[in-house]
Amino acid sequence: MDEIAAEQETILEEFRQMGDPFGCYTYLLALAGLLPPCPEEARVPENAVKGCQSHVWLRSWEEEGRFRFQADSDTYILRGLLYLLMNVLDDRPLEAAAAAELYFWKDPMLLGSFDDHRQKGIGYVASALQKSARELLMRNKTGGLRPGGQIST
Repeated sequence: MDEIAAEQETILEEFRQMGDPFGCYTYLLALAGLLPPCPEEARVPENAVKGCQSHVWLRSWEEEGRFRFQADSDTYILRGLLYLLMNVLDDRPLEAAAAAELYFWKDPMLLGSFDDHRQKGIGYVASALQKSARELLMRNKTGGLRPGGQIST
């Protein structure tokens, strides 16, 4: 099992041990406070994730062959989820991040914390991160991206 899948399994085990959606919701709120601060200059329209009910900003870049990103939201529950996504994808090898299947957020125990609109929004966030990693990898392979280069999501 690769590092990304192992991290997702760890997250799933933590949520399954809680046993109910309210416990998961409370845990996500607590994790929101652990999300690293995102600079104000990253909260611009070109970094906004389209289709989310809440505001979510993602800024990603390649750094020494690794996928890096900053994220923020105007809601605590999504900030908690962004923290988990950072644990799964941030600072991973670019090729691994680009090829990763993000599945932990689809677990019924975790999804039980969200209404239908938020569930769709979470899918948009996960898709945006995967797309960003793939684009960075492609640009890196074709020579179109300098080390440390970034793209908006």
